[in-house]
Amino acid sequence: MDAQKRSRSAGRRIVLAIFCLALLGAGAWVWDKKPWMSAAAQRPTPSPQQRIISVLAGKAERTSLPVRVEALGTVESMVTVPIRSRVAAAVEKVGFSDGATVKEGDLLYSLDARVIDAQIQQAEATLARDKVQLDKSLRDVERYSGLASRNAVSQVQVDDARTTADVQKATVAQDQANLDSLKVQRGYYEIRSPVSGRVGVSAVRPGTVIRVDDTLATVRQINPIYVAFGLPERYISGLRAAKDATVSITLQGSGEVISGGSVAVIDNTVDPQTGTLTARAIFPNTDDRLWPGTLGAVTVTLRVENNVVAVPSESVQNGQDGNFVFVVDDGIAKVRPVTVARTVDGRSVISKGLDGSETVVTDGQLSLRDGIRVNVRTRPAPVAGS
Repeated sequence: MDAQKRSRSAGRRIVLAIFCLALLGAGAWVWDKKPWMSAAAQRPTPSPQQRIISVLAGKAERTSLPVRVEALGTVESMVTVPIRSRVAAAVEKVGFSDGATVKEGDLLYSLDARVIDAQIQQAEATLARDKVQLDKSLRDVERYSGLASRNAVSQVQVDDARTTADVQKATVAQDQANLDSLKVQRGYYEIRSPVSGRVGVSAVRPGTVIRVDDTLATVRQINPIYVAFGLPERYISGLRAAKDATVSITLQGSGEVISGGSVAVIDNTVDPQTGTLTARAIFPNTDDRLWPGTLGAVTVTLRVENNVVAVPSESVQNGQDGNFVFVVDDGIAKVRPVTVARTVDGRSVISKGLDGSETVVTDGQLSLRDGIRVNVRTRPAPVAGS
């Protein structure tokens, strides 16, 4: 029985081996025929030199481009004055509407001045009385001097009369000073705007009793107005040398661009923590488009450089060895290392690597290698109304 089992097992293994050999033969025949592949698919893959890649290209050119510096700026009032009371009194009248435009010298608040007015009247009366006494003393000096010349009175009496007159002169002067001081204090009861600008919301209303140094409102000058911004310290020399530098600001949120600014103030120190220098540009702001506290992107145009080589910024690629562009020469893309000085309005200024007469690839660089053939196609024109 054991012999029969071993014989049947050996037979099955032989049959299985024959079946596997048949399958291998059939697979080899099918692979040799490749019936599912097209003739085009069976052609050998062309070499990189034989492949032609479609790309978009632009021109390098020599042109004039500005030297610009970008920064984040904040609109600031040139003058901000908190309106404070210098006396304790009740408010009689508020002379402006909240948020109104005021001019220098405009009456903002009228305070209850009845007490100071009474003191002024009293001082005027005292001055008038002492002036009368001074006139009498001067007449006495004149009379005693005449009598003394005829030996009718002694010299002592003349000297006493003159002393009395001098005392009266000093008294009149003191009265006048007291009156002037009260008149100055009387001005504290009429609070006027120290600058022209925009006043904020009044903190008090008629009838409110205010104390000394209470802040009543704030006036900010906005015509003209400052835009403060910080620049890296490497731009200090360029900013100081730029006598005709112009400044514009793009307001955050609205995207509105306001130009016409000029650098007015350069701070006297660099912040050691940030390495930045604070500068301020002045804008006329006659239309009140700039508002204190507004943020925006500041563009400082230092100067205009002539005869620089510029290429479309999208043509510049970044590799392990630095920046490079693909230059199209006789239908072949060639790698050209370049040095980018700066980027202005979508164009990169090339300080080294190009002479301004090249055609550079602007789209399709991912499929390119040095020496590959290219077909330069034109960019489709934009559809009208899009």
